[in-house]
Amino acid sequence: MKTPYRIVLFLAGLIGLILTSCQPTDQPASGDDPRDPFVGVWQLVENGGKKSIQGQSYIVTISKDLTNSSQLVIKNFGNPGVSNANVTGIVTTNQIVVSSQLLTNGWVVEGSGKISNASKTAMAWTYNITAGGDKLYYTATASKE
Repeated sequence: MKTPYRIVLFLAGLIGLILTSCQPTDQPASGDDPRDPFVGVWQLVENGGKKSIQGQSYIVTISKDLTNSSQLVIKNFGNPGVSNANVTGIVTTNQIVVSSQLLTNGWVVEGSGKISNASKTAMAWTYNITAGGDKLYYTATASKE
C-alpha cells in the first residue's frame, strides 16, 4: 500500500515543480520594461515651429498601455485643449513613435520623442499636427517632472 502513495506523492511534487518553474515569456522581467524611462509627467516646451504661438509650454502624462506590452498612452500630446485626447506610442529602444492618429478634437498628430540624456530625464520631440487643413511642424524639449 505504501508504493502507490509514494508514486502519487512523487508525481504531485514533480507537477508542482514543473508548474512553478514556468514563466511567461511575452512579458519582460520586472525592471526590464523598455517603457519604464518614459512613464511619468513631462513638461514640454516647444522650440519654435510653424505656429503663431511660439514657445508654448504644457504638461504631458505618459503611462503604460495595459493592453500592449510595447505601447504607451500619452495624454495631452500637442496640447489639444480637450481632456480625452490621448494618443498611443510604440517604444523602440530609446524613443517613442506616435503614428498618425486622429484626436477627439479633429486634429491629426504624429511624431517621435527620443531620450536625450544619460539620466533619462529629458527628451527631444519632433511632431506635426494637422488642424483645420493646415499641417504644422514642431520641435520640443521635454523634462521629466
